[in-house]
Amino acid sequence: MNDTKSTLSDRRLDRMLAGLDAAVTSPDLVTGSDAKARAVLRRVLSGAEDRTSVPGLTPSRPRRRVRVARRAAAFGAVAATVTVGFVAGPSLFRGGQALAWSATPHALSTGAARQAESACLKAVLDDPAPVEGADRSRMRPVITEARGSLVMVYLTDRAASPSESTCYVRDGSVVAMGGSLATPQSPPAPAVGPKSVLVNLGGVMSTSSGSIRGVTGRVGADVVGVVFDTVAKGPVTATVREGHVAVWWPDAPTTEQQENAATAPEIRGATLTLRDGSTRQVGVEDLSDRTTREPTRPASGGSE
Repeated sequence: MNDTKSTLSDRRLDRMLAGLDAAVTSPDLVTGSDAKARAVLRRVLSGAEDRTSVPGLTPSRPRRRVRVARRAAAFGAVAATVTVGFVAGPSLFRGGQALAWSATPHALSTGAARQAESACLKAVLDDPAPVEGADRSRMRPVITEARGSLVMVYLTDRAASPSESTCYVRDGSVVAMGGSLATPQSPPAPAVGPKSVLVNLGGVMSTSSGSIRGVTGRVGADVVGVVFDTVAKGPVTATVREGHVAVWWPDAPTTEQQENAATAPEIRGATLTLRDGSTRQVGVEDLSDRTTREPTRPASGGSE
C-alpha cells in the first residue's frame, strides 16, 4: 500500500503508541517529528499481556520481558494508518530454544488449518487496540501454511485499501500477531501487474531469544510461485494462493534501535515462477514498488 496521511494528531498518536507498546522505545525515535517514522508503517508490536490462551503458562510464572523491533526506515511499501500486535514471549521461543523451521512449507490437515484460522480470527476480533474507523470483522484467511513449529495465518478483507493481519499459531493458540488496519481515509493499494509481486517489508517480532520476520502481500495473475532470497536464511519458498503471498523465517534477536539503523532490507530479491513455467528475477525495488534510494530522498511535503 502507499503512504497514508494520518488523521491522528501527533500527541494522540504518541499516546496510542505508548499505550500499545510495552517495549522500551528509543528516545531518539519521535513519531511526531521523525519524517521516516511517519512515512512508513508504524510497527507497534506489543510485549503486553497475551490475549489468547498459551499452553504452559501459569499465573505464578513471571513473564519474560519481550523486546520488540519497530522498523522506522523500512524499504517496503507502507501499509495503513496504524499497526498493532503482540508477542507471547515465553511461548514463542520455549525455554530460549530456536524455532523449528523449514525453507519450504509442509502439509497441513484441513482440521489443523481451520483450528489455526479460527484462533487467528478470534485474536484479531478480541484485540482491544482502538483504531478509529477500522473494521476488523471483514478479514478472512487467504493463506494458512505450516512451517516448522508454527502455523502462519494471513488475513485480509480484500478491500481497495485492505486491512490485514498475520498470526503465528502453535498448538491452536496464537503466540504472535501483527497487522495493518485501514481507515476510510486510507488511500487504495497500488495495482499489481500480472507478472509482478507487491509485498510489505520490515515486519519483525523479537524476544531476547530470537525473532521472526514475515513478508506478506499480493501477486499478479500470472505469478504461481515465489522464492525469496533472504539475508538470514537464503532462498525461502513462499506460499502463493488466491492472489496473495506469505512467508516467514526465524532470525537473530533484534532491537528497535538495530532495525532503525538498518541500511538494507531483510531480503535481496526474489524468483517468480509464472503460469507458463518460466521464471524471472526481481529486485527489492520491484517487490516493494519503491527504490532503495527513496528512504534517503526528501518526502513530499517535508524532508528526511
